[in-house]
Amino acid sequence: MLNMNENEGSSTSISNFITTIYDMVDDLSSDSIISWSQSGKSFIIWNPEEFYNNLLQTFCFKANTNLDCFFSYLDTHDFRKIDSGKWEFANDNFVGGQRHLINNIISCVIEQRVLYDQSMDMFKAKELFARQVKKVEDQLPPHNSYPTSKRRPFPNKLYEMVDDPSSDAIISWSQSGRSFIILNPKEFCKDLLRRFSNTLHISLFFHKLERFGFKKIDPKKWEFANDNFVRDRRHLVEIIISNDKEKQDQLRKGYARQKKLGEARELFKLQIEEMLDMRKKMRKASRKKMKKAKKVKEQEVRLQHIGLCKL
Repeated sequence: MLNMNENEGSSTSISNFITTIYDMVDDLSSDSIISWSQSGKSFIIWNPEEFYNNLLQTFCFKANTNLDCFFSYLDTHDFRKIDSGKWEFANDNFVGGQRHLINNIISCVIEQRVLYDQSMDMFKAKELFARQVKKVEDQLPPHNSYPTSKRRPFPNKLYEMVDDPSSDAIISWSQSGRSFIILNPKEFCKDLLRRFSNTLHISLFFHKLERFGFKKIDPKKWEFANDNFVRDRRHLVEIIISNDKEKQDQLRKGYARQKKLGEARELFKLQIEEMLDMRKKMRKASRKKMKKAKKVKEQEVRLQHIGLCKL
C-alpha cells in the first residue's frame, strides 16, 4: 500500500506511485472502473465515483488521500489529460504491455527532484547567508574595490579571489580543488565581497553563482562547485563564460521571438478590428442603401396609386 503523504520526495514513493498505478490500470478485474484505452497508450477512469470510493481509498492509497493529491502526482509524473470529455491521461512511457518503460518516468521524476532540491538549497543558502551578514553589512563604510578590472567577467574575478592565498581563512579551494568554500561568511561579506565589487550585494552574488552554473554541494558548508571551476586549470573558466554567453544569446533570441510574436498578434488583432470595422461600415451603408431604395419604391407605388385614382 502506498502512502502518498509519506516521504513524497523519495525515490521509493515515486517508484511506488507509478508501479501501483500501472498495476491498477493493468488489472482486468477493475476494467469497468479504470483501464487502458483502445490504443494502450493512455488510461481512462470510466467511473470516477467508484475509483475514488473503491480503488483510490482502499486499493493503493491512504484513506485520507483526495483527488487533488492524486492529480498532483499525475502532473508531477508528466501525465497529461488528452480528452476534455473523458478522464483520460497519457504519458509517452506509460504503455500497455511495456511495463519496463515506466523506469524512464521514475528516472525523469527523480532527476527533476534532484534539480529542484539543488535549486532550493541555493535559495536557502541565499536567505540564511543574507540574514547572517545583514547587520554587519548595514554598518560597513565604503571600501575600495577589489584590484581587478570591473569589465572582467564574474567567473574570472571569482577565480582570482578563491585562488588568492592571502584570503584562505575566508574563502579557499576545497581539498579536491574542484569546489570552493566560504569559510567565514561574515568576513567574506564584510571584506572580500565589498572589495570584489561595491555594487555586488550578497543576494546578487548568489544570483551570479546560479547564473554561471555553480551548485551548492554540501548542505553543512558554504561549498560551491562548477565542473569548469578547478584549481590550477584557470583556462576552463572561459568555458563557463562561453556557456553563459550562449545561454544569454538564446534567452535574447527567445525574448526577440516572443516580442515578434507579440507584435504579430497585435498587428493581427488590429487587422481583425479594421476588417470588422470595415464590415460594420459596409453593413451600415448597405442598410442605408436598402432603406433609401425602399423609400424610392414606396414613393413609386404611391405615385402609381395616385395616377390610378385620377383615372
